[in-house]
Amino acid sequence: MNPKQLACVILMMFIGCVTYFAQIVHKKVGVMKKSADMAQQDAVAAEGARQASEILTARTKAETEEIRRFLQSWTPHVDKAQTEQEVESTIEFSLRERGISLVRSRKTEVKISRENKVIPKSVLTTVVIEDEYAKVLNWLGDVEKRLPLARVKTCRITGGSSARQLRMDVSFETPLINLASEPAAAAKTKKKA
Repeated sequence: MNPKQLACVILMMFIGCVTYFAQIVHKKVGVMKKSADMAQQDAVAAEGARQASEILTARTKAETEEIRRFLQSWTPHVDKAQTEQEVESTIEFSLRERGISLVRSRKTEVKISRENKVIPKSVLTTVVIEDEYAKVLNWLGDVEKRLPLARVKTCRITGGSSARQLRMDVSFETPLINLASEPAAAAKTKKKA
């Protein structure tokens, strides 16, 4: 083989290697371009999903504004009575402050609800008092002011032992609310998922 032929073979091998590496680089560039295009499409889709979520969040905030304000205004009242002892002491303090001394009977019992996680317990208080008309009714108003979440279940008013006195048999239920628990509907949804 003469030197011209050898140089031609070496040049052909060099051109073949360059062409081979150029094809490999071209394929890699093509894969990278596809990957970049897919990443860009994913970014556009993610941005659209973020905007949709932002719109949904803003709409939900607007729809629940009234409920959140309501909850915020009632949270201090919920925090006032968290245990049975706090409910009893509130009633006792109210009786003492209003000067009602003739309490015929007072009974407190706790009701437990396993289904409702927001209101797991409620305190049922039954009080029979007899005193002056104004004192008794003002006491009931005071209890409603101190325990605004309490619900009067029964209230029977009759005449007392004298003309100026009034006998009141009242039974009211005070829920002990747990705001930290998740609502039952959300819990059911999570269980199904």
